[in-house]
Amino acid sequence: MFSTLFNFVLKPSPTINQIMQERKLKLALLGYCVGAFSIVLARALTVGTSIFGFITSFLFILFFNVCISFFFSATAHLFLELTTGRGRAAGLFVLLGLSEFAKTLFVAFSLIALTFPTLQGYKGLFVLAVLLLQLFFVLYMMKHAYGLSKKMTLFALIISFVPSIICFLATIFILISAVFLLIFA
Repeated sequence: MFSTLFNFVLKPSPTINQIMQERKLKLALLGYCVGAFSIVLARALTVGTSIFGFITSFLFILFFNVCISFFFSATAHLFLELTTGRGRAAGLFVLLGLSEFAKTLFVAFSLIALTFPTLQGYKGLFVLAVLLLQLFFVLYMMKHAYGLSKKMTLFALIISFVPSIICFLATIFILISAVFLLIFA
């Protein structure tokens, strides 16, 4: 597992294709756990939390990240397979899990912000920078996995969010309808 991470740093293109074929779900789960743990630890360092709150937050964020990545990898893969005819959804799920390692930078920022409290004002900017880094990482991996141009990869990524937005709006509509039925029925 760690040799795959090492090879990913040294030879990204062949390793991405290898990951897409082998579907190393343990590697994906490690990435999701590290990402969720980093978010919770960074928050705990700056705000503080109890053990129960830490574990609950970790499990919630882990579950949320895995669900979002599962849904995103399914929709992105469907569109990418229609256009390129190659790739695997499980491999894309693993690549998204690998992108979660970028969130370890949150812990580093929190530790530095504890030393230099003036950096707390730049927390939002740093979070945006890390999320953009993760997006760039995902685009880079998708580009190599599916053999698309940068513009087509970005277009595929944007198109992949359309089902998510539709599901979100449908859920809000259903909740509002349920509230109106409870009030007026």
